Amino acid sequence: MQQFIRDDDGQDVVEYGLLVATIGLVVLVGTGAFGSSISSWFSTLSSKVTSNTGS
Repeated sequence: MQQFIRDDDGQDVVEYGLLVATIGLVVLVGTGAFGSSISSWFSTLSSKVTSNTGS
């Protein structure tokens, strides 16, 4: 029983799960907030590369 009480493997799994969930939430919020500007930036970059390479 003492070994079970001192065992913190489950706690580590929960902490990593919370960390992954937090990172996922930050990615979702960031994508929602900056998604259109990032898309516009990539479109502009793509058109510049296409015009410079002649493809």
